[in-house]
Amino acid sequence: MARRLRQTRGTRLRGALRGAIPLAMAGLVANAANMGVTLLIARAMSTRSYGAVAQLIAIFFVVSMPGSALLVGVVRRITTWQHSGQLDLVSGWVRRVRRAGVATVLIVAVLAVVGRGIVAHELSLPGPGGVAEIITAGAAWCLLCVDRGLLQCARLYPALAVNLLADAAIKSMVTIGLVLAGLDESGVAIGVLCGVLAALLHARWSLARHPHALGPAHAAAPGTASTPAAPPGPAASPNPLAVPAVPGAGPAPARLAAEVGAALVALALLALLQNVDVLVQGRLAPDRSGSYAAVSVASKVLVLAAVVLAGFLLPEAADRRHLGQHALHQLGATIAILLVPAVGLLGAALAGPDKLLALAFGPRFTDASGALLPLAAAMTCLGATVLFTHYLLALGERGVLLALGLAAAVAVPLLLWADGSPTSTARVDFAVQAALTIVTGLCVLAAARRTERA
Repeated sequence: MARRLRQTRGTRLRGALRGAIPLAMAGLVANAANMGVTLLIARAMSTRSYGAVAQLIAIFFVVSMPGSALLVGVVRRITTWQHSGQLDLVSGWVRRVRRAGVATVLIVAVLAVVGRGIVAHELSLPGPGGVAEIITAGAAWCLLCVDRGLLQCARLYPALAVNLLADAAIKSMVTIGLVLAGLDESGVAIGVLCGVLAALLHARWSLARHPHALGPAHAAAPGTASTPAAPPGPAASPNPLAVPAVPGAGPAPARLAAEVGAALVALALLALLQNVDVLVQGRLAPDRSGSYAAVSVASKVLVLAAVVLAGFLLPEAADRRHLGQHALHQLGATIAILLVPAVGLLGAALAGPDKLLALAFGPRFTDASGALLPLAAAMTCLGATVLFTHYLLALGERGVLLALGLAAAVAVPLLLWADGSPTSTARVDFAVQAALTIVTGLCVLAAARRTERA
């Protein structure tokens, strides 16, 4: 019996790795491309223009953040319909969401064009160039998240991996071309917008090739009426995604706003925990902010990798929750994959941080090399926290919000106490992130036990 249990666990872990590895590889390539573009344009642009680019990217993350929360809500809702035999509702709902999304993007684009001068003035940007494009890209990203959520629910992980690559490839090519042509920050903003639009078109094309992903109405032939989903059951379901219903499992559709709201708060707190060290250190010691920013960029690639892996973990955890099972094997697979680049970065930070930073950014950015090891360890912990948080959000657990909020509240005064020292700032950040990882990990184990008892 013990041997059979070990074999079953091994099979589940290998299956999870096979599902997560395509996304991990695509995320690795996409992050490498983004890093390469960052380094290239940093050498091709003036310091002022590169600072403006950083501000524009920050605007993009702020505007696009609701999209990541919406993705969580989409996965939760579609998974509930899959398990309750209501896939016939998906098609109409998706059409309504897409129409509302397109209308919202157009409205945001118009407002961005009208108000770009005001935004540029308030942020002390060199000019309004790129402001409207980056705001529009953030709004379009929210629409893209709906389709990526559908790809996740359909377990179309290879298509999702290609989607990440399409975004990175188009953004990189357009950005490099326009920056080298002299458009500077405007070129970067246009590149981001083109990447998002390319990914949106690819996601729609991928979903059209797999009509079962959107429910029976999309699978029906043109001109035919959709039929309601058959009563749930292993042999009666006409759709490969439909599974036996679990009475009472999952949120009711009317709770989508609450689910999205909880996810938005959680993701906002994660974003704060990811960037608060840079903001505080830059405020207290602006003369050393450039060197610390280089260390930060190198370390926070791990968090971006965790976000990509969450695209696999989120639907897997939500699906197994409805079956009364935990998804710890899937979680373990994503953490194992995340540890590969983390161990590499930690090893390089331990062996030769000066050489790594000089090779990547140039010798001007090596003053904060002592912060690389503790900050890399901090971002490894935060990457794990990102995965734990997505796991808990997939289960509808909101207690994680308290842990994230307390960590953010503790981090700010401790970082202020570090007084702008790059190394002290990184060490404080590591202490906070390590404690948060332990707490959220315990929350995951408790939630897994509750799921199995339900």
